[in-house]
Amino acid sequence: MLLVISWILIIAVVLPFVRDDYWIFRIFEYPRYQKFLLLLPFFAALLWFGDYRNWFHVSTMILLALSIIYLAYRIWPYWPFAEKEMKDIASTNRANQVKVICANVLQENNAYDRLYQQLKEHDPDIIFLLETDLKWQDAMDEKLNKAYPHTLKMPLDNTYGLLFYSKMPLEGGKINYLVDPEVPSVETIAVLPSGQRIKIWGLHPKPPVPGEDDRSTAKDKELMKVALRAEKEKLPVMVMGDLNDVAWSYVTELFRKTSGLLDPRRGRGFYSTFSAKSWFISFPLDYIFCSADFGLINMQRLPKNGSDHYAIVSHFEYKPVLKNIQEEPQADPSEKKEAIEKAAKPQ
Repeated sequence: MLLVISWILIIAVVLPFVRDDYWIFRIFEYPRYQKFLLLLPFFAALLWFGDYRNWFHVSTMILLALSIIYLAYRIWPYWPFAEKEMKDIASTNRANQVKVICANVLQENNAYDRLYQQLKEHDPDIIFLLETDLKWQDAMDEKLNKAYPHTLKMPLDNTYGLLFYSKMPLEGGKINYLVDPEVPSVETIAVLPSGQRIKIWGLHPKPPVPGEDDRSTAKDKELMKVALRAEKEKLPVMVMGDLNDVAWSYVTELFRKTSGLLDPRRGRGFYSTFSAKSWFISFPLDYIFCSADFGLINMQRLPKNGSDHYAIVSHFEYKPVLKNIQEEPQADPSEKKEAIEKAAKPQ
């Protein structure tokens, strides 16, 4: 039984090496941290009980060791003692700051007041709510419209509705359907109190799971389309939302490198946001990526609010000097080619 489970874990580690969009290959990228934790006791057990004269036992131990090393390498950048990709900075200029809360509310959840209390406590400049239908819009509008007069809204009952509230003026705001006619996204420019304009995309692509989408093609296509646009954008950039992909997947890594945007999670922790209903099956799915001219004042995963996701609050300051200090991720020619191909790939 020890060998059987060990080989199941090894196969689970190897499956994502198959660069196919089908869900069975993509979904096994999600639990890399969980696989790492599970592999450790099985490796220790084989070391203790294994038959070192049996080549199959020895081969299994070697493959387990290699799997542990590989998984540690993949998740290492998100441990709190790894190097931080985005600098910690002190608050120096409120006029150049933006505080954002991004929350997947769970459409069927009706604990509107629990979320509102979090919004009221943290008082963000921008609120991006996902899985919002008309009931959620009515509940939030009643509480937020006065303080957040600038909005973009597309409530839907298919779990892909969105509500975008801003204290800051918005320019050229629009709802896009970048890939799927049932999945909207936000594109806008927010104007900071200093007058500085920042480009924002808000996304919520479908995950590659049966019942939603058997393939990751649409999700990958949407992410690469935005990455390629962000790369060319002259304004400071933020990309936020529930991306339905883990931080350590090759597609999220390709997004980072292609867009040149920084992930404030790196060097600070996983900040896993789904599922709020499990301490072990928990993944970082909700993000806010920023261009290198932003520094991080604070980031926090908020307590449970009735949803199956935790909300994230992130507080940034725009400081152009950071562009010369913070290293932007870079895609090599083969990665750039792959991003372009994914952005153009037919569904």
